[in-house]
Amino acid sequence: MLFAAERLMTSCHLSIDLVIGDVAITQGKSYWACCVDPSSYLVKVGVGLESKLQEWFQVPQDVVSPRYDPDSGHDSGAEDTTVEAPPPYAFLTIGMGKILLSHGSALTSRDPNGCTVPLPPRIGICLDYEQGKVSFYDAVSFRELWECGVDCSGPVCPAFCFIGGGALHLQELVANKQDRKVTIGGFPKLD
Repeated sequence: MLFAAERLMTSCHLSIDLVIGDVAITQGKSYWACCVDPSSYLVKVGVGLESKLQEWFQVPQDVVSPRYDPDSGHDSGAEDTTVEAPPPYAFLTIGMGKILLSHGSALTSRDPNGCTVPLPPRIGICLDYEQGKVSFYDAVSFRELWECGVDCSGPVCPAFCFIGGGALHLQELVANKQDRKVTIGGFPKLD
């Protein structure tokens, strides 16, 4: 099921619920953590451009997919010269007590195929707006799980997608970089 998670987003007949954070990030580094219920069917945790997240979920999923851009049907070669831009959102896929890691990630895991790792008690998400990068962590050991680029050309929001039911507890926004560093509850907070 986890391996089909990306395809589920293109032709899913299960209920899909999206929760978009009410605070948009427009600068600096931000860190927050959440606990995903291990019995959740399928949950996606991440960030995305506010405009693209709202646009994506206003169109039926069997018409448009954020992961699938169909070929134009002509062989002009124009597609080959396009510079690849970072995606407008980045999600970590969680289900059945495991995390599906993206192919090509340079991560160490107990899984010899490197495809899944056990779900930690808390997941940390760190967005570096200026660098256009989001990192996902085991928020207990602070071990990095996955890192990828994300489009930060506009306001970026935390986002959580529930497919077929699930639950999570948002710890809170625990870091937002300004000038000085303070520690709150074991998490670094940059003010």
